[in-house]
Amino acid sequence: MEHTSENNNPMNRTEYDRRLIGPDSYEYFNEISKSCQNKFVSLIKWQIYFLSAIALVSIFPPLINYENIKLFSLLLLIIGVLIFMIIQYKENYMAGWQKARFLSESIISNCWLLIFKHENYNTAYTKALSTFHERIKEMKKEIDIKNFLSIVEAPNNDNDNPEWIQANFNSSIQAKKEFYIKQRIDDQIMWYTKKATYNTTNSNKYFAVGLLCMIIGMILTILVLVNFIPNLSYLGFFTTIAASIFSWKQTKRFEELKTTYSVTADELKDFKKLILNTNSEDKLREIIFNTEKAISREHKLWFSRVLE
Repeated sequence: MEHTSENNNPMNRTEYDRRLIGPDSYEYFNEISKSCQNKFVSLIKWQIYFLSAIALVSIFPPLINYENIKLFSLLLLIIGVLIFMIIQYKENYMAGWQKARFLSESIISNCWLLIFKHENYNTAYTKALSTFHERIKEMKKEIDIKNFLSIVEAPNNDNDNPEWIQANFNSSIQAKKEFYIKQRIDDQIMWYTKKATYNTTNSNKYFAVGLLCMIIGMILTILVLVNFIPNLSYLGFFTTIAASIFSWKQTKRFEELKTTYSVTADELKDFKKLILNTNSEDKLREIIFNTEKAISREHKLWFSRVLE
């Protein structure tokens, strides 16, 4: 019987998480990845908030007896930005986010290769499972767990033998195909499709808001030139806000990911057709390997580009 997200599970799951639960190493490193992602994004957000506040305070003209308060406020905001920048540099959450994500997805890919008995996994279950565990141990060497014990509550207990692998290892090829399509292919297609839609929506939204800020700044500046409103630094303020919005848009990579995820979803649909039309066990193993390689390629591409 397969595990689903409704089962008792210590990790925090989201709408984007897969339905199957386990192996434990996957859940552990996936939790590290999500925690690092949340911390990294939070640091970027607060820097943008503080920079926007600096721009807001700066537009007001000097006031007699209050200029020191303005300067003191700006000084505190700048110090706040510097603190967030130092934390971001020191903790290196981006690397933790991407390395842990790539590692967790690599573990899942090996789970499916194990089920379909690809190459060294084409043996008795006990021996295949032992090979699987050895590969996981090798992959874990890429990340120093000590750096993340403060993020995730409990260390990995290495119980990497979920029921859904045991139940399907010796099942028929047809049963494996159906299980793989439902729990892997369809699950990933849904994930990439949702993410493509999410990134498309946010790309358009942040572009529109950033553009609107620049237009408002231009209009207010024109009104200042014709002496219709007080002379404040409207253009500087709204340009700073627009720059912050575009910076956030670039940090989240909405524009690029909406295309990347859409293309990956289409590629997985092609693999699904190949799997459905294949009855040869050896050919099916090759297709499964290529499918997992395609998914892994997307993760590697994301990882390498983020750390450029």
